[in-house]
Amino acid sequence: MADSFAHDLLLNTTRFLLTRHDPDALCRDGLAFLAAELGANLGMLHLRESAVTYRMHASVGAHPLLHVHDVQTMEPGWEELMQAGTWISSPVPSPDWFGPADRSYVRLGAQHLVSFGLYSGPQMIGTVNLLFPEPREDLAGLEVLGTVGGLWGTLLARMQAQRELAGREAMLRMVTDQGSDLLSIIDEQGTITYQSAASGELIGYPAEVLIGRPYDGAVHHADLPCVRAALAQLRREPGGTVNLSFRIRHARGQLVWMEANARNLLHEAHVRGIVIHMRDVSAAQATQRHLERRVQDLTLMHDTVQQLQLGRTAAQVAERLVNLIQNRLAYPYVQVGRVLPDLSVDTVAREATSRDEPVRRLPPGAGVIGACVQTGRTVYVPDVTADPRYVARHAEVRSEVIIPVRVSGQLWGVLNVESPHPDAFDPADIQSLETVAAQAGSVLANVELLDDLRRSRDELRAAYDETLAGWARALDLRDRETEGHSQRVTDLTVELARRLGVPETDLVHIWRGALLHDIGKVGIPDAILHKPGPLTDDEWRVMQLHPQMAFDVLEPVAFLHPALDIPYAHHEHWNGRGYPRGLKGHAIPFAARIFSVVDVWDALRSDRPYRAAWSEERASAHLEAQAGQQFDPQVVRAFLDLLRERRAATPESA
Repeated sequence: MADSFAHDLLLNTTRFLLTRHDPDALCRDGLAFLAAELGANLGMLHLRESAVTYRMHASVGAHPLLHVHDVQTMEPGWEELMQAGTWISSPVPSPDWFGPADRSYVRLGAQHLVSFGLYSGPQMIGTVNLLFPEPREDLAGLEVLGTVGGLWGTLLARMQAQRELAGREAMLRMVTDQGSDLLSIIDEQGTITYQSAASGELIGYPAEVLIGRPYDGAVHHADLPCVRAALAQLRREPGGTVNLSFRIRHARGQLVWMEANARNLLHEAHVRGIVIHMRDVSAAQATQRHLERRVQDLTLMHDTVQQLQLGRTAAQVAERLVNLIQNRLAYPYVQVGRVLPDLSVDTVAREATSRDEPVRRLPPGAGVIGACVQTGRTVYVPDVTADPRYVARHAEVRSEVIIPVRVSGQLWGVLNVESPHPDAFDPADIQSLETVAAQAGSVLANVELLDDLRRSRDELRAAYDETLAGWARALDLRDRETEGHSQRVTDLTVELARRLGVPETDLVHIWRGALLHDIGKVGIPDAILHKPGPLTDDEWRVMQLHPQMAFDVLEPVAFLHPALDIPYAHHEHWNGRGYPRGLKGHAIPFAARIFSVVDVWDALRSDRPYRAAWSEERASAHLEAQAGQQFDPQVVRAFLDLLRERRAATPESA
């Protein structure tokens, strides 16, 4: 098959795939597009389901036996045959086919098969099979399908990862919205599908014991009718909420009053349940003192959230937590420690009066803090002088409480509060501190989530830029006489742009645009691109199409919009006699004006089949002569100054 058709197929298919925005559309529409381009009457796209099976995810055309191929089993040796970058074009039946007769594509009326794998890195994640009703010997030269399979698989894997991340984020938001304390999720039948770790602490039943059991098994019999009626009504109201109070029989036998808020999220694809947020209000039912204390606690929680959310790092959150406890609860000695992988504890923040003292790392298991880390539970010591585990920080301390700080259910660190008075903490005090620690854990979870998202974003950007660099290297390898040209002009363009005052935030777009400045040449036939002598007028007109081709390829990719100026306008001239649009003077984008000077310089200083590289003096003279004609005079002056400074800095290489 002609090179021009193969190049057009790669260009058009790549451009089309890059416009799809979700995995299903990428599979369905991409298969239909490729089948139409090649004239296939049947097409199947299978995605990996297990180590040896692939399930059909999209199809083109109709046949009564197409369903037979819903599940495709990878025959021994077949996956080795379809390595990344390879493809198959074969008559049907193939002489290499040894599978079951009922799986042969002959039964679908096919006489020719084109097949290739979808790859994400070294992993094949799917296959594409295109069937033709007549022999197609003309399809023997489509090596570009291997490249298409690599691009397609990479895009699909990235979109699937983004969809999974969005699902996890949705679930996290739903759970976070309900706060801390005890959290349960029940399905349509009233079976518990999720139970938070607070279950064992509040009602005596570990979460793993309750999952899979009816939600109302421990509800007091007198409260069952109202609880069941309220939840039955809630099931009929998607998105609705209900508040109720009821008693639960604790595992040790006592009754615990629970205040619950339930929300119907059965319709949410990533939840599929009724989310019930419960808190123990037994003490509130017993005494007015608890009610008064509850007001204080709610105020403290509000202030905790307001203050801690201002922290952008774990250290900032910990420091704000220390200050909050000192200022609101008047405890003089407070520190927050981070539990390290070896279970030692490193101080993250502590009271201001101790911040100038050397930080000590507590060895694994040492002190009362070590006991808290080992058990994962709050430890209270009414009199530290009577407890041999206590490691003194201040001579006047008499009582101490250590509370675990959890992030996303995992032990992150400890909150250590000390008092100069013996037995200074009652149960309500400890509960308040535990609430503050839980709120701190929620804020720290958000901080870590944001860090993860930033890392994911940076990794994705790096992957994009690595892909762009790969494209540039591929272009250099194709256009053999300019090998290494893209990287050289990119580095020099960024340096010159910085010198000309381009903001650092814009340099990445200049870097990308410079790398891809000749991406449009993928559409230029090899006979023209590699011609050793001067081009004819007709050939030159074809060559001048590459800036517009570059725009057409890159414009559908949103994140490359700021980088389009260089690929699209680097052949415009200051005097208006350039191409493709005949822009003049300052109408030419600044980035393109900068790049065009560097591009011509590198071309003149490089060997060509039809001429040797120019000397630095001759190339510099040419730039000066073309200032005000082909080039922006300001850019030429800045570039020549840059070259002089480089020569002065490295006289031995001049």
